[in-house]
Amino acid sequence: MSKKNDFATLDLLSTYESKKEQADRISLSLIHPSSEQPRIFGKEKVEDLTDSMKRLGLIEPIVLRRSGDEYYIIAGERRFRAAKELGWIDIPAVIFDVNEDSSFEMALAENDKRKNLNPYEVGKAIRYLREGKGKTAEQVAGMLGYSERYIKQLSSIARLEEITVFEFLEKGFEPSIKNLEKLLKKQEGRGDEMVSPLPKKQSIRINLDKLEESRRVSFLEELNLLKEKYGIQ
Repeated sequence: MSKKNDFATLDLLSTYESKKEQADRISLSLIHPSSEQPRIFGKEKVEDLTDSMKRLGLIEPIVLRRSGDEYYIIAGERRFRAAKELGWIDIPAVIFDVNEDSSFEMALAENDKRKNLNPYEVGKAIRYLREGKGKTAEQVAGMLGYSERYIKQLSSIARLEEITVFEFLEKGFEPSIKNLEKLLKKQEGRGDEMVSPLPKKQSIRINLDKLEESRRVSFLEELNLLKEKYGIQ
């Protein structure tokens, strides 16, 4: 198991926290999804988030990259899509003046810190940075705060075919690194080890009363996504 260090080269969340109180309101007509991120990170449904934003408004501003007079999403595409469905004219946003490559790296760091991605999805993003953008394992490790060995481990998992991983998850198997490595060995004819299924029933007990209102709403949004993604009742 990898252990993160305390000083990742790129820490979007800490910078975001210091800037979000002065968030700007940006017209939705000027905002565009990233051309690269959906292919790597995928899209999630927005129904639950739309209901939450309708009742409570936007708790966390989205994160944008400025490009001329327009903006591209670094983090918060679900919130952006929900705002459009609700008919909003503009949305609170934190703006960073970075290029597209840095934007992708920031999105990866943000998703990884929020635990929005499973190891295969992180591996795909890492492989894209290494093969598509020429980043070294050392550079990516510094960005995410992982060891180089762990970066290479995640990158190798990305050799799995997407349909193989999809069918694997559909059958209820846990997308752990250990299981995905076994699946890769099987795909490449290097082994046929058994993988571990998810427990039939999983319960999550959290004392929500101890969470602040904004944290409670954010937590419930993330919890609903995870429950939907992995079939937890």
